[in-house]
Amino acid sequence: MRKILLIIVFFLGINISFGQKPNILCTQVNEDGGVTIFYQTVSNDFIQYSFSFFNSSLGDYELVGSESDINVSSFTDNSRDANSEQIKYRLSSNPTNISYGNTIFLSLIYNGGSSFRLDWTSPHPSPSENLTGTENQKYIIYRRFANQSNSWQKIDSTTLLTFTDNFPPPCSDTVYYKVELPNAYGCSSVSNLRSHFVEDIEIPSEAIVLCSGVDLDSQKLVLSWTPSPSIDTKGYVICEGSPCVGIDTIMGANQNSFICDTCNVEYVFSLAVMAFDSCYNTSIKSNNHKNIVLSYTREACSNVINLSWTKYVGDPLNVIVYNLYLSQNGGAYNLHQTFTASDSTFTFNANPVIENHSFYIEAILSNTKTSKSNIITTTQGLPAKVDYAYIRKASVSDDNTKIELDFFVDASLVVRGYDLYRSVDNIDFFIIKTIDYSGNNSFSYTDTPPTSANKATYYYKLMVPDECNLLYTSSNTFSTIRLLVDASDAEMNVLTWNELKGWESVESYDIYRIDENSPFGLQLSNVLSAEMGFEDNTSSMVTASDKIEYYIIANEGGSYPDGKKSESRSSTAEVIKESLIFVPNSFSPTNIVNNEFKPVCSFIRTGTYVLRIMSRWGEVMFESKDLNKGWDGYFKGKICSAQSYIYIIEFVNSEGKKIKKSGIVNLIN
Repeated sequence: MRKILLIIVFFLGINISFGQKPNILCTQVNEDGGVTIFYQTVSNDFIQYSFSFFNSSLGDYELVGSESDINVSSFTDNSRDANSEQIKYRLSSNPTNISYGNTIFLSLIYNGGSSFRLDWTSPHPSPSENLTGTENQKYIIYRRFANQSNSWQKIDSTTLLTFTDNFPPPCSDTVYYKVELPNAYGCSSVSNLRSHFVEDIEIPSEAIVLCSGVDLDSQKLVLSWTPSPSIDTKGYVICEGSPCVGIDTIMGANQNSFICDTCNVEYVFSLAVMAFDSCYNTSIKSNNHKNIVLSYTREACSNVINLSWTKYVGDPLNVIVYNLYLSQNGGAYNLHQTFTASDSTFTFNANPVIENHSFYIEAILSNTKTSKSNIITTTQGLPAKVDYAYIRKASVSDDNTKIELDFFVDASLVVRGYDLYRSVDNIDFFIIKTIDYSGNNSFSYTDTPPTSANKATYYYKLMVPDECNLLYTSSNTFSTIRLLVDASDAEMNVLTWNELKGWESVESYDIYRIDENSPFGLQLSNVLSAEMGFEDNTSSMVTASDKIEYYIIANEGGSYPDGKKSESRSSTAEVIKESLIFVPNSFSPTNIVNNEFKPVCSFIRTGTYVLRIMSRWGEVMFESKDLNKGWDGYFKGKICSAQSYIYIIEFVNSEGKKIKKSGIVNLIN
């Protein structure tokens, strides 16, 4: 009740203070540029409310509208665009009762980054005259972002007609502003809206690489750097090569190192780092740094070990010296010799009494950091042998004539070559090829066996000699997959195959079928490794050619010696299905069903089918080489009369014989 009394007193106060003058309380610019004027109504001496705007070209006010209802307290002017200029209004209820008011016109100046200066005009009729109730009121500045919220945020208030706004830049957004001037009677003058697209395009400061080297314990490549000083840094991208291709992402502004789990430390990697911020703006790439790779050669059965290493590269760093560290028989590493920055080779004479020698190179850099190479170990007692030799796959070509073999061999030991053996029974093996040593851990060879791979299962193993060609390291024995298919059942092809040997385990087998509808192979199923069998129901393949081929892909399970999962393809098995054909004896073109004469064909040799319809006088009325297209009973655009017609069907069957079938079909209307 008290609140209601206060409101009544409030409005009585308005009437008392205003008298009969239709005072403009506030002006509000709408989004379309129209203006709504709120004013105090009068109670007497009323003719009509007349609204005029100041026309600067005429130097006088021009009428824009009127209101004849004395109790209406607002008026919207859509004749002017208050988004482009300030509009001055005059309101009168009779020739002597006049009030004035202006719109607030807001302009926006972009200062760069995410800084804007707002300038606006006063809604007051003149510097000496305020709108009713705006005494001691401040302008309120509002801001909102299109992608963040639909609500306006009050950011400041001022008695001035200008304001500079600074805010953290969003990644990509549009900022909107408006200015309001409230009065004591609950009515606010509202400016036009101003907007500007803003985005964060400032890149973080770059990170500085300190060094790239191998951790001795884990034998993994480690890149270290000083973090970017930019406040908005969110993480780092590690890239390799030139052009630098990203290989990993590290989250966290204070991260300062990266362990490359996939980098083989026996190879040189050119690594760099780039910082990125919350908007994924990326800094300038640091300089690429190349790690040191230590390698060695040794004459067969000799105590002379020839060491060589790649130079450390990392501008603007310089190498002060290279240190060679030596460990004997698994003992602690000790500094053996120091070299200049220009040195990259050393001949080491091994003590024949010492069995094992291990080495690494350490570079002392100009920034006092150190970069270590990979560790190499050589055994002097027995001739050195490779640590591993694997056959990774034995895939049969689609025509069953070739077998592609992939190998993964320890290439740190230089040997005369790799001897490849083949067997058809996994008992008696015969050498078929000596593959040249290339220095690469991974390599391939394609074998052409004497008998097609769909006629026999082949077994392979690789024998790698030691450095003296005395002892051999044998790889795993790897078998091909021979796929067999039993097509004795007219509707079911039964596939069987031998178990693949060579991997730790087989995860599964993917079954593929090749026919005229799937010339590149359609995957039918995926079966577990223990099943080694599959049944393919071909009863629905009514339009397929008579030739169907199958192959399977074995998927490796268990652990992968080279860290990569392998696949191995079986031989291709072929089935020639018996050609079947069913010919209806009648049809009716005018019916909803059975309105087309079309033989139903199964396993017809592709490209050999021809259907002809002839009249009793030998005239060809229809011809088609498409299995899916039949005769609709029309000839030259007209439906044929109800009578008997001759059909002739020609095709090549599954045995390669040309078949010609003819008969009578009855057309019924």
